[in-house]
Amino acid sequence: MKSPRELYACLYVREFPAQALMRLRPELADKAVVILEGEPPLQTVCSLNAKARALGIVAGMTGVEVDTFSGSAILPRSRAEESAARAVLLECAGAFSPRVEDHSQDAVFVCVLDIAGTQKLLGTPQHLAQTLRCRVRTLGIVA
Repeated sequence: MKSPRELYACLYVREFPAQALMRLRPELADKAVVILEGEPPLQTVCSLNAKARALGIVAGMTGVEVDTFSGSAILPRSRAEESAARAVLLECAGAFSPRVEDHSQDAVFVCVLDIAGTQKLLGTPQHLAQTLRCRVRTLGIVA
């Protein structure tokens, strides 16, 4: 008996703490956003968006160093908002497969979907991936 072909899709969201905070704050879309973690004066950058990176801000900088860059929005890390965003992403992924595993790490969201046998229902793996990315984008997250 031939075993079913194994097919997987991976949903990867980098800089997850920044994206989790920005997804419900459209006014920050055009700004450099920096997420600080820790207690003052020992706060450090744990996540940032591309605009902040373009200014020269990097992960690990202290809050005092970030203050020297004008025009950046500085937000404290919110594990509660990250948890809510993670739940929304997992629910979204669950619409494409009932077999979803969360492999997230500290500043990155990663989940793996077993998409074997979904081709007749959801189309080719490439089409599924494009549709999944579009749905995630409607949630305010770039994956």
